[in-house]
Amino acid sequence: MGRTVDQEVHAAFVEFRAKEDDKCLSVQCIYCQQIRAKNTSRQKQHLLECPGLRGHPSAPQPQSQSAQSAANGISAANGYPPTPNGPAAAAAGAGPGPGAAMPTANGAMMSNGVNPHATPMQTPLNMAAGRGTLSTPGGPPTAGPGSSSGTPQQGSRPTPKPKPKTSTSSLPAPPLDDVHAAFVEFRAKEEDKCLSVQCIYCQQVRAKNTSRQRQHLLECPTYLSVMKDSIPANNLLHTFPEGDVARSLQIPAPSLELDFRMSIKMNPRVSVGQGLWGQRDWVSFLGGQWAGRWGKGIILPGGQDSQIVTKDSVTSLRATYMLQTADDPPAYIIVKTNGWLTGSKDVLDKVNDPNMADAVNPNNYKYRVNLSMETGDDRYAFLNTLMWIGSGCRRGHEVILDCFRVN
Repeated sequence: MGRTVDQEVHAAFVEFRAKEDDKCLSVQCIYCQQIRAKNTSRQKQHLLECPGLRGHPSAPQPQSQSAQSAANGISAANGYPPTPNGPAAAAAGAGPGPGAAMPTANGAMMSNGVNPHATPMQTPLNMAAGRGTLSTPGGPPTAGPGSSSGTPQQGSRPTPKPKPKTSTSSLPAPPLDDVHAAFVEFRAKEEDKCLSVQCIYCQQVRAKNTSRQRQHLLECPTYLSVMKDSIPANNLLHTFPEGDVARSLQIPAPSLELDFRMSIKMNPRVSVGQGLWGQRDWVSFLGGQWAGRWGKGIILPGGQDSQIVTKDSVTSLRATYMLQTADDPPAYIIVKTNGWLTGSKDVLDKVNDPNMADAVNPNNYKYRVNLSMETGDDRYAFLNTLMWIGSGCRRGHEVILDCFRVN
């Protein structure tokens, strides 16, 4: 019984699954080794244009529309000549031609150049390894693996695996959601079983495959350019030169989270005198309290703030004090703060006056400090490596601070 066109096409390609998670099969042409997504219509078209079949005596040739259908059902309408199983091949004295078969040691060669009785090719997954070949109808059986038969066979050859491309970009691999958003899915033809996708950045069309789509994005110049522009550091007034690795690094931005609030009561300011940088003042702490996400307690008396007031009333703040937790037994935590009290001179003059500070809106000046902590208590050892930014205001002889953890 003759073979159909689809069987002829399938015989010219080796099917395999490039990766275990691939949903669609890939095929490789046995003539030119080209790899493509499995699609019978496109495989037919490929054989008509395959460079490995140019000039090949058994290459499929399109026939005219008026050609008569062969006995095995393959006619000119589908663009393929009769196979050697049809009457044309059986004609006496038929020589090699567009529809002739090429003889081999194991039997007749099909019109597409594939010997169905030779040793099968190894696929990339070695699916055909160790299997015996089919015997020729009406001829001697073909020996399988381990057989002592001397029947000559064609040597199997491994299908070369495509070398994985390494991306030259230092951008991280895009997440799955970004990969899907970067491609438009469509079905090229109604009879296609697999979807195709088109990159929205470079318009390239390819078979749908998430792994290869992600790799494509790492090599797509337009996508890489867009991603670099999305890096905040590349939108500054001055940036790194093009091609510098620092220009393509996506660095996570820190975030702030309110962690605790402190209320510190202070003694009246003691003026030390004029120093190199301005007026030096010394402020000692009477005590206070604190409460937050990880505990609460009091501020022990004895802390101090060494201040320098410039001629514009801008004040440098540098304080050290101790927290005591409400645990039993309590833990002791040393706090160090550094920061600035800034704003217009007339506003700061009022803020520095305990009798007028209550009347000043905190939005009219900036009381900003950074905080670090140190403790030897294992219950609060996590505080040793954290950072906080504090925003505060003055109320008479009291300072109230909201402290935000830097994540």
